[in-house]
Amino acid sequence: MREFPASPITAVIDEKPMYNLGESVGPDLTVADVLDPETLAELGRLALGYGPSAGQERLRLLVAARHGVPADQVLVTSGAAGALFLLGLVYGDGEIVVGVPCFPPVLDALRGMGTRVETVRSRFEDGYRLDLEAFRAKLTARTRLAMFASPQNPSAVSLTEAEVEQMLAAMSRTCPEAVLLIDETFREASYGDARPAASFGGRDPRLVTCASLSKAYGVPGLRIGWLTASDPWVHDQLRLAKFNSSVACGSVDEFVAARVLERADQVLAARGAIMAAARDITARWARAHGAMLRWLRPEAGAFCSVRLDPGLFGPAELDRFYGRLAQERILVAQGPWFADAASIVRLGIAYEPPDVLEKALAVIGTALQDSADGAGGERTERTYRR
Repeated sequence: MREFPASPITAVIDEKPMYNLGESVGPDLTVADVLDPETLAELGRLALGYGPSAGQERLRLLVAARHGVPADQVLVTSGAAGALFLLGLVYGDGEIVVGVPCFPPVLDALRGMGTRVETVRSRFEDGYRLDLEAFRAKLTARTRLAMFASPQNPSAVSLTEAEVEQMLAAMSRTCPEAVLLIDETFREASYGDARPAASFGGRDPRLVTCASLSKAYGVPGLRIGWLTASDPWVHDQLRLAKFNSSVACGSVDEFVAARVLERADQVLAARGAIMAAARDITARWARAHGAMLRWLRPEAGAFCSVRLDPGLFGPAELDRFYGRLAQERILVAQGPWFADAASIVRLGIAYEPPDVLEKALAVIGTALQDSADGAGGERTERTYRR
């Protein structure tokens, strides 16, 4: 029987840290936040049979409106993770090029299906901008799919229109039948009153996008995501893959998801205000510790990346630092989980209330100073590693 490697992500779900800076979302919504008594009564009358394989029409219309595409280009999935799994099923018989760092289960799922995966690395020191030369070099005539996130996880840096155009041009020359997937999971998680970047959905028949309600909207428990595909053949192949693997998404999940999207602007505005306040707190903290680290100001997504100064933090100092965080029960996302350097830390900045975030950052600051000074004490097993 195949064995599956242990995943540090289980710490986020199954364990209770003192300070949770490992999450990439803001506070979770509740059912009461979304459903009023009249809507709850309507939910009580909902038939629990199979829904359409593409997703309920009302939900697809709402998703389509937020992406500027027709509803028949939308396919509802079991979260963005389900969308990525379907792409792996359809295109896994060829080579798949993936941008890294990325959400680790993406690589695990593709490799678990026996897919040949080629990676294109972005680096903190380059602002996590796409290395177009490296991208072109990884394309071959066997490439069937390229997968990149915008905003990228863990940096919260977005692809530009020019970068996507150059990617498509390179694919036209080397693998003209391949598809480019842009994972837009964090696109609508913008700060303050800033408008989210426009979706890449529908701009080219070779472009597919995916997203979900989990990150920007704060309802990961619904497990509702979606794909957009303007090429009818691509859309139908993905729909068939969904039907053959899961038939349809849950009727209750789709019902509640539609109610969330009906009030999307209100939900996103409230969360944007929380994220903006959290980013301000984090910016002040990063400036105060600028002698030991650099940070990238996030464009969207409730998290940011920091890099500990390699001149101060070698392997021993990093061991002391992460050991201190484990002792203090502070959960962060470490770079190696994203296939990145150990000196990279992703901080989830909007999940905890502002006062808790400030306390957590203060403890991290002390751990930084003590570790750099060599006062970390005995090495501690890293319990909380995301």
